[in-house]
Amino acid sequence: MSPIAKRPFRLAAGRRSPRGQRGGAVTLELILTVPIWLILLWAIVEWGQILSNEQHVALAARVGAEEASQTANLDAAASVPTNVLIAVTQQLGSSNISWSKVIIEHNLNGSLEELSEGPGDCDPPSTSLLPTNREYVRVTVCVPLTELACNLLGPFGFDISGCTIQHSATFRYEL
Repeated sequence: MSPIAKRPFRLAAGRRSPRGQRGGAVTLELILTVPIWLILLWAIVEWGQILSNEQHVALAARVGAEEASQTANLDAAASVPTNVLIAVTQQLGSSNISWSKVIIEHNLNGSLEELSEGPGDCDPPSTSLLPTNREYVRVTVCVPLTELACNLLGPFGFDISGCTIQHSATFRYEL
């Protein structure tokens, strides 16, 4: 037998294998870290859902603003026109998201006017952001965060049930 040939590992009398000494510590480390890894995994999943569905809300605001910019007699409307609501609802419905509130702001009469439809607590962006040199329409769509993602981290103190997300889009009035 050559000196390089492998010999079976033998322990001296009374000694334990190195694996046996760490077996309990590895199990304890696994038990302690698995909940942390699960919470991190849930946070990643929830954040991904929010970011993905937030893009759908932004697109719904753009679709609603485009529809409002082509709506005749918008300056005489007392509430949000149904064609704008249908456009926003269809866009959000394609992602199984229900809207909470739609706000239209325009400066067609020379002063800023606001129309809103739907429940929910949502403030439109600052009025100074709406240009005054021409006629513009801004649509803001507000959706509760619980519509965008399941509340996986609620039991751990990261509750999103009272939060809303809003997106606005501004288009030039075409008519």
